[in-house]
Amino acid sequence: MVDIKNPPRTQSFFKRHGWGKPDILHCRSSVFATIIPILTFSTIFTSIICALYIVYGIDLTLPGSLVGTVSVVVGLLLAFRTNHAYDRYYEGRKLFQSLCTLARNTARILWVDVDERSKKDHEDKITYIKLLLAYVIATKHHLRLEFGTNHEDFEGLLPKGYQRTKFDGNAGQENTILGSGSTEDPNHPDNIANIQDSDPDVTVHTDEANESTGLLRNQQHPVSYIKDTFRTLVGVRSSQYDVDVSWGTADPKMSLPMEIVYYLETYFNALGREKKIELSYRLFVALDQLIDILGNLERISNTPIPAAYRIHLKQAVTLYVWVLPFTLVNLLGWFTIPVIFIVSFILFGVEAIGSEIEDPFGYDRNDLPLDEYCKDLEAELKYLYKYLPTGQSELHH
Repeated sequence: MVDIKNPPRTQSFFKRHGWGKPDILHCRSSVFATIIPILTFSTIFTSIICALYIVYGIDLTLPGSLVGTVSVVVGLLLAFRTNHAYDRYYEGRKLFQSLCTLARNTARILWVDVDERSKKDHEDKITYIKLLLAYVIATKHHLRLEFGTNHEDFEGLLPKGYQRTKFDGNAGQENTILGSGSTEDPNHPDNIANIQDSDPDVTVHTDEANESTGLLRNQQHPVSYIKDTFRTLVGVRSSQYDVDVSWGTADPKMSLPMEIVYYLETYFNALGREKKIELSYRLFVALDQLIDILGNLERISNTPIPAAYRIHLKQAVTLYVWVLPFTLVNLLGWFTIPVIFIVSFILFGVEAIGSEIEDPFGYDRNDLPLDEYCKDLEAELKYLYKYLPTGQSELHH
């Protein structure tokens, strides 16, 4: 049963990361599993050094002053690594929250400030408020390298015909997390074929199947839809005429968030031409901000720490840990093994934390809960057009 006095969200305020249920016993969000290989190898290496010195009497000791200065340098490198990674994590959180806030404000402007002269005007407002939500969701998938419209959370949001070309990522987008480019992704073409061959009863949603779903299912061709929505409304010229795109070498394609922005701006232009909203420039400013936030999120996702720095840091930490037994074995004997284990756990763990949080847009427990953010925004927008009055005339009645 649900505790009425303390519902689940309220109970979270009473949770403390203290010693009643210590964090040292938590493993699911820890990086311990990541560092087990290097931790095991370092412990075995230390055991060999101790055995050679204690059992066989081979003098392998080094002066302790040798690692004194190096330890300071290693500490500075690790501090820079983790600080830089957390800056990316925190900036990603701020930017995605700004994206959700911008969608909220734009939806409020559309819902309250846009005049409704017909039932279609009301339906159009709902359509494009849904597109705002689709933009946030598309940004989430874009950051995760999950391209295309074949995702469950797009159901009922996108008119058919969006992203009609195969988009495989912008410059710098690498398969660093499980995404549509990964061979482990269930949406990967090879895996789709394998699923269909192994289980004929399983229905796999492809882009072709997705064409018949969405907000405007079973309606006309995308070109006709664009003309009906925009061109017949206010005479906006469509860009679907035959044009020469033979210049350059790149194929015509665009990310889904950017395509959604273009449709939103076309709608906002229509509102301005029809004088259905005052101070329409606020909507265009919002679109500029949407694109700016997308670019900043791409900057975080597509700019990993330079390989030279990452490799050198790991090499420096490893060398430091492996040299340390030579300076401690004559003082600690067999106790050198647990000491090196603890030192290795600390240093390799700090480095692993930096790698864990530098790209915060994936599915790991230490990544940002982007799905939950999108769900919260979806719930708010549903409440907006289900319960709140629309237009200034209704507010005064």
